[in-house]
Amino acid sequence: MNPTIYYQRIKNSFDKQSFMKTLGAELVSVEEGEVRIDCPFSAGLTQQDGFFHAGVLTSVVDSACGYAALTMMPENARVLSVEFKVNLLRPAACDKIIAIGKVIKAGKQLTVCEGTVYDANTDKILLKLQGTMICIQNE
Repeated sequence: MNPTIYYQRIKNSFDKQSFMKTLGAELVSVEEGEVRIDCPFSAGLTQQDGFFHAGVLTSVVDSACGYAALTMMPENARVLSVEFKVNLLRPAACDKIIAIGKVIKAGKQLTVCEGTVYDANTDKILLKLQGTMICIQNE
């Protein structure tokens, strides 16, 4: 499939996500099996110590993984997260995060992905995620 088609398909879905808009997250790149979403720092996204809240990092990288999986699914499909495991590796004390989701193994119904969240300034890894996404066929 043409990379432009991947991008438009994912962008159309991403634009419907009110939560990503609330976070200020931006869809940056889409390739087959890989999606990048960035999110700028905002005081409204912090926890008690002033770091990005873990829920923000997890939500953004979950979306990146879900959309990476969707690039490997039929055109009439939707994607939902089934499960994921997150390791928080260091506090997210930065002005922007970069979340990259990658497909590890795409199946007909389940797709396993890995996600990584980076500090945009230092490229240090802040979070690692492994998750499973399910293909929902539209009727």
